[in-house]
Amino acid sequence: MHVQAHFNDGEGAILERSQASDGSNRPQIIAVMIGQLTNGGSERQLYMFLAHCDRARWAPIVYVSGELGYWEAPIRKLGIPIVLLRGGPLAKMLQFRAACIAQNVRCFFSWSSYTNGFGLALMGGGIRRIGSFRNALFDDLPTRLRWLWTWMSLAGISTVVCNSRETQAQFAGRSGSGKQVVYVPNAVGVSDPEQVRAWRGQWRARLGLRDDAVLVLGVGRLAPQKNFARFIDVIAQVSRQLPVQAVIAGEDKGCLSGLSGQTARLGLQKVIGFIGGVPNAHELMCAADIFLLSSDREGMPNVVLEAMAAGVPCVATKVNSIGDLIQHGVTGFVAAHNVDDLARHVVHLAADVGLRRAVGARARAEIERGYRQEQIAPQLWKLCE
Repeated sequence: MHVQAHFNDGEGAILERSQASDGSNRPQIIAVMIGQLTNGGSERQLYMFLAHCDRARWAPIVYVSGELGYWEAPIRKLGIPIVLLRGGPLAKMLQFRAACIAQNVRCFFSWSSYTNGFGLALMGGGIRRIGSFRNALFDDLPTRLRWLWTWMSLAGISTVVCNSRETQAQFAGRSGSGKQVVYVPNAVGVSDPEQVRAWRGQWRARLGLRDDAVLVLGVGRLAPQKNFARFIDVIAQVSRQLPVQAVIAGEDKGCLSGLSGQTARLGLQKVIGFIGGVPNAHELMCAADIFLLSSDREGMPNVVLEAMAAGVPCVATKVNSIGDLIQHGVTGFVAAHNVDDLARHVVHLAADVGLRRAVGARARAEIERGYRQEQIAPQLWKLCE
């Protein structure tokens, strides 16, 4: 009953908009597809995209193939309808095709590699089909029947959007793809310096930190991909050389017990704190002196964008798009996937407040130059033309 209500609400809104926009200059209806609306990085990027829509030109409809969640309410507040597809995979495909044809959808924009396959349902209908890859190439597709998922993620789309140049190059190197492949990075909001200072003070008070304490921050879901075990080992090595405090913020995806045990074995209970999920991580970022990304793999991590936007220097493993974001030694530090390399850069920053400020200022300037929401969103909307 709950699912039915969500579907009917969205469908009714679509019909109303379609009828109201008849005429030669009506907005084009864009079907945007995402797997879920939980509190994740891709979902945050979707909200930014929708919030910067020119409603005189575009009338977006968000289709969700999996589950609703945190971002449902903010998107509905924008006045954008949401349709939750129901049933098994084939039922969802047929339902999606029927809705797009009925509403005269002119463009399909899949927001993830695993929803790109819905483009297959629209083939032959004259609908522009744009797909997204927001991680390393095919990395976030299911491992079971990976070959089939890979085929589906490419077969139904004509344009490929990548948020890293590495993935763009991998696509460009695939012979005979015949697809337009474009690079559009993730975007981030940039708060004014006074707001950053206010959030810094508020969060450091909540965390019980002294003014002179050096805080190393890690943010992300507690899942194997994020490798917070590596983060803990880095802090263990750093803390043997100079005093630091560390905080890990993120929803537990099965790793918290092991990470807590590792912290206890290393005697770091008073050094490392686990604070759970944080709805607005960009506010917490402002409290940090160093941001440490310990992931095994990523697309373009929002957490690094948010840290840089707050003027916080980052030390990051060399994952998919970090080279696009960080100029090593200038706007941050890029390290190999090993504890010694990461710890060396963290110690370097922790020991030198002047270096932290200089690198953080250059990082923020880099974000302001090319990664602001108002710069990136129009590049994505232009693909719908």
